[in-house]
Amino acid sequence: MSLIVGIFFIIFGFSLIKYPPESKNSVMGYKTTLSMKNQDTWNVSQKHSGVIAIILGVINAIFGIWSFIQPMVLNKDSMQLLLLLISAIVIFLIEEIHLLKLFHMDGSRRK
Repeated sequence: MSLIVGIFFIIFGFSLIKYPPESKNSVMGYKTTLSMKNQDTWNVSQKHSGVIAIILGVINAIFGIWSFIQPMVLNKDSMQLLLLLISAIVIFLIEEIHLLKLFHMDGSRRK
């Protein structure tokens, strides 16, 4: 499962970097209150979250491959689900911290 999730994260990340959603009404994209303030915050958040998704996708894929090779004492499915949940939280935290460093809460750029 982690291998599939990792591949999905990598594909999702590359698509956000190469073909970021043009508008906030798109189905795909990183959507939070701050990322949707204006077009500038939207563009920055899409590219940056794509990079984070690729990195976490590689980590998930490595864990997925390792879990096939190395038998685990713990429940493999529970560990993979936990890694997926941690990855989603990490993307959110890193991206929001990044946006707060670049933008004010109203969406204007910091100087």
